[in-house]
Parts: sequence; structure tokens; C-alpha cells
Amino acid sequence: TFLIAQGSITHPAFYVNEATACLFFGTYLTLALFGSLYSIVVVIGVILAVSVLFTTTLSTKKKYLPHCAIVIAALLVINLTVYFNSANYKYQGHGFEYMNGYSSVDLDDYTPYSDSGKLVTLDHEPEFMIESKADMPILDGAEACYPVYSAIAKALYKDIDVIEEENKNPEKNGEIVTFYNTVVGYNRLFQGEVDMFFGAKPSQDQIKEAESWGVELEYTQIGKEAFVFFVNEDNPIDNLTSEQVRAIYHGDITNFKELGGADEEIVAFQRPANSGSQTMMEYFMGDVTLKEPLTYEYIAAMAGIIDKVAEYYNEDGAIGYTFKYFLEGLNQESNVKILSIDGVYPTNEAIQNGEYPVVAGLYCVTVKGNDNPYVQKVLDFLLSEDGQYIIEETGHIKQITRDHSL
Repeated sequence: TFLIAQGSITHPAFYVNEATACLFFGTYLTLALFGSLYSIVVVIGVILAVSVLFTTTLSTKKKYLPHCAIVIAALLVINLTVYFNSANYKYQGHGFEYMNGYSSVDLDDYTPYSDSGKLVTLDHEPEFMIESKADMPILDGAEACYPVYSAIAKALYKDIDVIEEENKNPEKNGEIVTFYNTVVGYNRLFQGEVDMFFGAKPSQDQIKEAESWGVELEYTQIGKEAFVFFVNEDNPIDNLTSEQVRAIYHGDITNFKELGGADEEIVAFQRPANSGSQTMMEYFMGDVTLKEPLTYEYIAAMAGIIDKVAEYYNEDGAIGYTFKYFLEGLNQESNVKILSIDGVYPTNEAIQNGEYPVVAGLYCVTVKGNDNPYVQKVLDFLLSEDGQYIIEETGHIKQITRDHSL
């Protein structure tokens, strides 16, 4: 059963266990503390113990109890071996440890009050400063954009470092310079909690959500970014065509040997729905549908089973996608290499001149009719020489001219 189920508690092989688990309080307790596979050991151990203790003679008990112990120990070893090599264990994602569960990387070095030196700053005073806290547009955005808009606020908002540090709240991710990731950030924009959102364009679902709130979105492209695909650093594949990538994610190509690589099953990871990278992937796929994403389950105490879209975990056959700055600047993944697409590697020059085929626009998204006059002033600053300097120094490509990046 363990080998057939490959550690997945939703596998049909475990239906019997799920149906009878309510009979064992110990099973539930162990399930909550250690995970599903340990609970199976508890069930089998209870059955063996009951069988030996209550259905045999004393001499038989002495004879078979050691055998029971050996069986339980063997099952435990099998459990651990299968579990630690199973998708359940390996593909649980990043864990989202920072920013109250909204971030997969530590953004502390990029807060307006950080003294790490990583936040980009100007060496001169900008043309204007917003002095009153009440006038400061509230900012939010994608994880990869936090260093950008935090630096913008540091340049334009007077004493923003003091304001943010004095108003630190464990339940909130910033007072004026906030972070709640793409999904929640866009929702906050639609509801009027945020004045300016930084990231990729919204998904079709998010556009419909904006309409349901009765808001009209305005897009200001402030920079460019490469949408990249990556594999394990030891994978011999260095280049894929756009059509090959679409075929992989549609499910037509399932082994790297079909692409001239090793005989390795392709594990094609996707991102959570409505995240910036997943939305960008949907734009990239065009009319080609994405296959059902890999999902694995893990136990969150007594709360039950939570489905989570699998993320890259340094597997030989894995392929994933994200934005270049997220991968390199924020060190989202390790032991990986970025692929060339259609024979073009995403260098800054190739991104700037459009030679790289998957260039993404970096946008500041606002709601039409926002009555804060400083929103437009910040937008103008973003496209000014100083604003473009901050965007470029943060690791993105500056927006020299407006174009039609995705």
C-alpha cells in the first residue's frame, strides 16, 4: 500500500484507512502531529497488539510480541523511506515563512527602515517630496517588486523609514509601504485599501473581480522584465523553443529525451492561480491550455488537508518558471539554470531590445478616479530619470519607450 500510494493520502489505496480512521483517536492525534504515514503505522500497530494480547495464550504472546515489534519497526522504516522520497514530502513549496505568510523570501533587507544597504537610494534630493503621511499613496505589489516600490517610497516619502518602523505591527505588513503578494494586493487595490499596485498585469479573473467592484484599472508601464524558464543545473538542456515549452505545459511532451536530453520524466511545475508568474504563464500559453497542475497534500495540524500547487524542489526532471529578478535578485531558487528560449538568453540587452521572446512589462496599476493628487506625481516620477534609475538599479530593465510587453 505504501509503495502504491507514493505517500499521497488521497490515493485510492488509502480509502479504507480514511473510512476506518474515525475508530482510532490515536490515529487522529498522530496524524495531526506527524503526518499520514505515521498514522498508518499506529493503525497496524494497534491491530497487531490487539490480536496478540487478547486472542492468544501467554506463551504465544511471549513468542509473537517480538515478531510484532519487528514488523512495526520494518513498517516504520518503509514509511520513512517512501515518505522522504515521495512527492508529498518534497513538493511542499517554500513554506511562506516571511511577511505573515505572504512571502516566500525574506524581504527584511528591503524595508524602508533597513540598514542593510540593499535598498536602492538616490544620491540627491528628488524634485519633490511628500511630507504629510496622509498624502502618501499607499503602495503594494508583487513580491519581486517590493524592492522597487520600497525604494520609490524611500526617495519620495519624507521620513518613511521612521513612519514604517514606528508603526510595525505583527499583524500588518507595512503601514504605507505594504506587502500582501499579487493575489491579495490586487484585491486590496480594487477595494480602495491601496492606491498603487506594482507588478504584472492582472489575470482575466482579477480583471473580472475589478469590474465586480466597479473600478476601472489604469496601467502605467514603468519597466521591463524577463519571464524565464529554468531547470536543474545538471540538466543538459540549455535551450527550448516557445512551442516546446507550450507542449510541455500542455502535456504533449513528457520526457526530456524527446527534446534531446536525458531519459528523464519532466516534472512541470506551475504557480498558484492569479499570482503574477501564473498569470504571465497564461498569457505566454495563448490559446494553448495548461495541463492540470501538480498538486500534493500536506497536513496542517488538525485543520485537515490543504492542496498546494507544487513548486520547484531541485529535481532532475523539473522545469519551472518565474521572473528573472525573482530568481536571481531575490535568490528564490538554487542549483538551477535559466534556459534560452528560441535560441536567445535573457540578457539585459536582449530584454531591452525585445530579442528575448518572453518580455514582461513591469507595471504600476492604479484605479481610475483616485482623488489623491500625489498618485499622478508618483507615476510621473516613476518615468523620470530618477525613477528609471531606481528601477534599473533594483535589477529590472528601465522603460525607455512605451511598448507592448505582456
